Amino acid sequence: MKGGGAISSDVRVVVFPERGGSAREWRIQHRHRVWLSVSGVIAALMIASYAYVLIAAYQDVTAVNHLRRRLVATLHARAHNRVLKEQLALDQLENQQALAQAQAITTDLKHVAGVLGLNLGSSGAGLPGLLTHLKAVQQELPVVLTAAEQRAEFLAHKPDMLPVNGPITSWFGWRPNPFTGTGREFHPGLDIAVPIGTPVLSVGAGVVIYAGWRPGGYGYYVKVNNGYRMETYFAHNSKVLVHVGETVTRGQVLAVSGTTGRSTGPHVYFGIDYRGVPVNPWPFIHTNPISVN
Repeated sequence: MKGGGAISSDVRVVVFPERGGSAREWRIQHRHRVWLSVSGVIAALMIASYAYVLIAAYQDVTAVNHLRRRLVATLHARAHNRVLKEQLALDQLENQQALAQAQAITTDLKHVAGVLGLNLGSSGAGLPGLLTHLKAVQQELPVVLTAAEQRAEFLAHKPDMLPVNGPITSWFGWRPNPFTGTGREFHPGLDIAVPIGTPVLSVGAGVVIYAGWRPGGYGYYVKVNNGYRMETYFAHNSKVLVHVGETVTRGQVLAVSGTTGRSTGPHVYFGIDYRGVPVNPWPFIHTNPISVN
């Protein structure tokens, strides 16, 4: 205590050693206690501030990581959607191509059916209708194939070319007599002027039914039975290269051109008999000769 009976507000701190030695004493005055209290409050506030900052930073890091995960998931989803869109576009393109191919096949089948004289019916709209039509056509394929084979066989035998390449000097039909210059005579074929020694080709597949010299002004003569009641013949040749009974194909050499028999010059006399009657060979020819007078 101080004088005047007042109670001191100072604080004494005495430390007694555990084993011997003298005690130590510290005196904390009142003003020092105030500063210590203020310092403690400031320290507590600073610790609380640091803790708040750390908590806020942790929350921010957690939020950023969450946002990052969501962003990565969004990017993956967009990439997956892009792949799906590309796959969908590819599927649509393949479907369109398949539809176009099916339509083309149907068109070709209708054309073939028209050529073969067959009725394959009509198809509905879109790919389902085409598939239904194609299934129906599949059942008719044996008929179609048989008809196609028959058609191909016919076309292989049908005359569709000239036996030689040269100017036609005399057409099918009535003409002035080339020997007398007077009167008219019927010419049942085509005269094609070519040099002597030109190969004479078969104009369609068939079987040789005449090969050799033929009286009546034909000279060396070849005749082929092409089937389907069609026969083709070639006259005024200088040499015959096939024999009776021989099977020949389109484009095969039958003879060598000349001017034998009743002839006014080197040429090939080409004729067609249909059902035993001479017909104009010209409508049978698909490709016009290069030189026509």
